[in-house]
Amino acid sequence: MQFRLEKRREPSQFMLYATPVAAVALTMIVGAIIFSLIGYNGVGAVREIFLTPLTNAYKWQDLGVKAAPLIIIGVGLSIAYRANVWNIGAEGQYIMGGWPGPALRSSPMA
Repeated sequence: MQFRLEKRREPSQFMLYATPVAAVALTMIVGAIIFSLIGYNGVGAVREIFLTPLTNAYKWQDLGVKAAPLIIIGVGLSIAYRANVWNIGAEGQYIMGGWPGPALRSSPMA
């Protein structure tokens, strides 16, 4: 008996919304288990990583500082893929974006 995979014409509306929620929930559960196994408070660590930056107004600027480069990388990748041109990838963009900064700041001309 052979199985044949066929692509759906339209994705399920339930799975469209349930998949990202399940991915985040599974990440939180696995993260709590891993932190607990290495000797930390797993639930507390997950709370500090996922919930505190959203609920504490003083952490919003940290969230923005960490999210801004990733958003810019995502926009750059989406433009490159839509235009069907070669791209150095997310890691390459991140490295090349941070590379000249320390060199320019330590320069006597800066």
